Amino acid sequence: MKNNRLSLNAKQMMVQLGALCLALAVFLVGMVVGRWLLNTQYLNDEAVLAREHRLVQDLEAYVRRYGLASTDAEALEAWTRGHQYVYLALYKGETPVLETDGYDTDLRQAGSSQQELLATNNTAKADLTPDEDGYYPLAFSDGNFRVSIVEFSETPYYDLVVIFSLAAACMTLIAVSTVYHRSVTRSIIRLSREVQWVEQGNREAFIHSDRGDELGDLARAVERMRQAIIQRMQSEQDAWSANSGLITAISHDIRTPLTSLMGYLDLLEGKQYQNEAQMERYLHASRDKAQQLKELTDELFRYFLVFATPQVKMDLQPYDGPILMEQLLGERMVRLSERGFEVQTIPLEKPCTVMADVQYFQRALDNLFSNIEKHADPAKRVTLMARQEDGRMVVDLVNGVPDRPNPVESTKIGLQTVRKIIQDMGGLFETQMEDGKFLAEISLPCVKEEKAC
Repeated sequence: MKNNRLSLNAKQMMVQLGALCLALAVFLVGMVVGRWLLNTQYLNDEAVLAREHRLVQDLEAYVRRYGLASTDAEALEAWTRGHQYVYLALYKGETPVLETDGYDTDLRQAGSSQQELLATNNTAKADLTPDEDGYYPLAFSDGNFRVSIVEFSETPYYDLVVIFSLAAACMTLIAVSTVYHRSVTRSIIRLSREVQWVEQGNREAFIHSDRGDELGDLARAVERMRQAIIQRMQSEQDAWSANSGLITAISHDIRTPLTSLMGYLDLLEGKQYQNEAQMERYLHASRDKAQQLKELTDELFRYFLVFATPQVKMDLQPYDGPILMEQLLGERMVRLSERGFEVQTIPLEKPCTVMADVQYFQRALDNLFSNIEKHADPAKRVTLMARQEDGRMVVDLVNGVPDRPNPVESTKIGLQTVRKIIQDMGGLFETQMEDGKFLAEISLPCVKEEKAC
């Protein structure tokens, strides 16, 4: 996404540049099309000739109505001004006599002689057909003249073409900008709506992030924050459930030996024993219950020591796997053997370097072996097997489970502590009960430092 990422500023500049180019193209197309329509529909030869013919007819009627002479410049100027976009020129043969556009008139020579005037008055209406030069014959009171009428009524239409082309270009520019800004606004509104859903407690409301700009970065950041909140709330809920279960179990486990201890102490305090041997048994039982309470409180202390923070700060150092296992597990297996357990050890043969915090790793192993001493069947073998599997050092501890229920119920505090320590070291911890055997498996990743694995 980062490679294809465009900032909002860059996108806006590109959209504006594209909109300007598109608007310019629309303007040019409008000009070309408009001019083509004018040239083909309004300025073709037939249309131009028809308009000129109508103007000449109107001029002839105007001249006859008022008996105008070629020297009546003001009247001719008035007629020209009454017909916008018209230029009028009178010629005597090839000689220009009068030129006017309705506002500025140029009168160059006087009219004809009296004989020409009389001749003109006696002549019939002139034929309004242009000669080969495009001039029309027209009879004035002072003689016959050649008339040239140039009309340029297409001028306002050309202006309209420019106006409409500019309007279309502006609308294109506005439309492209509006579409872009609506897409940005839509994304902002959608993000705001989804954040409001999350704020209202809908933790499953997904924050969409399909943009490759700052808005997309913001949406992805909000989504990561939502997921982090969900994970944190789930972790807090799991921790609360675990602690609730722990408190319940500890309360039960503490209350049982504490009740027995108080009972023995009451017997001793009331001297309710028959002889000194019975008193010794009461004292011995009281000491056992006190020791049981001490073990429970020690276990609880270790649990809270590990679970006091979400992430235990580990001092991870590289260690040679076979040597570490021999040092940490060897003496513990010997201790089990001294306590009457049959032990079997399958050491790690291949070299493997692991990252571990020895202090916490020892604490995890103490919990595992303490669990074996309390709950395993001494008549069944305890097997320790270390191996490499898929780039990991795996340690399996297998012990038999007594056929009869153990009078000392397990609170599972030790196993939870082991799991937390191993996970904080980057490893995995799994337990399994099957066919009367309990399996605890520790898995730590091998590292490639110093040719490991």
